[in-house]
Amino acid sequence: MTGRFAAQVERWAEKTETAQTEILHQALRLLVEEVTRPQSLGGHLPYLTGNLKNSVAVSTLGPVTYNFTTKKFRDSSDAVNNAIAGVDVGEKVFIGFRAPYAHKLEAESGFVRLAAQRWGIITAEAAKIVTGR
Repeated sequence: MTGRFAAQVERWAEKTETAQTEILHQALRLLVEEVTRPQSLGGHLPYLTGNLKNSVAVSTLGPVTYNFTTKKFRDSSDAVNNAIAGVDVGEKVFIGFRAPYAHKLEAESGFVRLAAQRWGIITAEAAKIVTGR
């Protein structure tokens, strides 16, 4: 009898851990979407050529650093999604921009800090998406 209960608890714990990871990954994707949403679509990111949006990066190794040598950034969606897929619950995640002028535009437009302020709402939305509730 206790073996069956222990197995049930173990399955529940595995399902819970999987759900937490899925919610975290979905929340990070939504956060990246929020921080890169152009002003013309209701966001706060200034959008002229798309270069700033393309310079977004996700890292678990440390803060994203500026890249002074690249003038035109390519779409980073695949790299961002791959980085998010490797994130474990409890791990620090850094989202930033590699374009060296990002800090100046952030000071003017607040696209990063305004997205970060919505983290609680974003995680609740991610939980609804993942769990269907």
